[in-house]
Amino acid sequence: MIEIYLLEYLHEFYEYGTLSAAAQHLNIAQPSLSRSMKKLEEILGVSLFERHKNRIVLNEAGNLAAEYARRILEEEKEMERSVRAFERSRHTISVGSCCPGPLMDLLPKITGIFHGMAVSSAVDTQERLLKGLKDYSYTFIILPNPVESDGMLCRKYRTEQLFLSVTPFHPAASCREVSFAELNGQSFIMYAHVGFWEDIVRSKMPDSKFFLQEDFDTVGELAHFSELPHFASDITLNVMPSRQNGRIAVPFSDPESHVWYYLVCLEQNKGVVSSLLQAGSHTLPYEKATP
Repeated sequence: MIEIYLLEYLHEFYEYGTLSAAAQHLNIAQPSLSRSMKKLEEILGVSLFERHKNRIVLNEAGNLAAEYARRILEEEKEMERSVRAFERSRHTISVGSCCPGPLMDLLPKITGIFHGMAVSSAVDTQERLLKGLKDYSYTFIILPNPVESDGMLCRKYRTEQLFLSVTPFHPAASCREVSFAELNGQSFIMYAHVGFWEDIVRSKMPDSKFFLQEDFDTVGELAHFSELPHFASDITLNVMPSRQNGRIAVPFSDPESHVWYYLVCLEQNKGVVSSLLQAGSHTLPYEKATP
């Protein structure tokens, strides 16, 4: 049986090209590395190196062995991460979302329903969310589109409507609704971690400028002292109505401004999703203020 450390040593030799460089990176003596490579050759029963007077290089069999070593080491790391994530999932409900809005609605429900469980959340791309779901990093994820895949459960959850938040003196304040095209070219304050919403507004308003803010509360503070518009949604307006600070919320009319969210989980976690869906959504419909 090949011990993992031998594969690590072979991989480092492949990466650094010489015994001295690999040994230095591994923080071991060069003779020790050389003996380990000879041991690996003995276990495999083949020569892995071409030995010259002052240096050795991998032969074709050695390059093949190094490629296998890389794959095995990657699988080992993935195994460690997945097993630890699985164990953590037994005590933690971890939610990954495509944007922050539905988390504002869901996280209070989770803490209310699952007493004693730790809760964590993150916003990421759909690709990373699906990968995290499969390797047990997330108990369930929230996506703006349904997903059909073996071993996964996908359930429709709720909608979110995007709004423009403006001062009473903004030209759009008197409108019943606005379109992205009508606002293209204007400047906006925007939270830097709005997920897929950023892609939508940038694509629909390519001539606009967006002043990104890393801190969510900073967006509200800047909006309070600035005439610049920013974005809100029916979720944020209901969860944090004070953030309006005298502003007026005008809904966008474009189809892209209204999305359905779906809760996606592995079959083993369907009980968590079912409990949340049974709890329902406590968010009330938002009524647009009149200027």
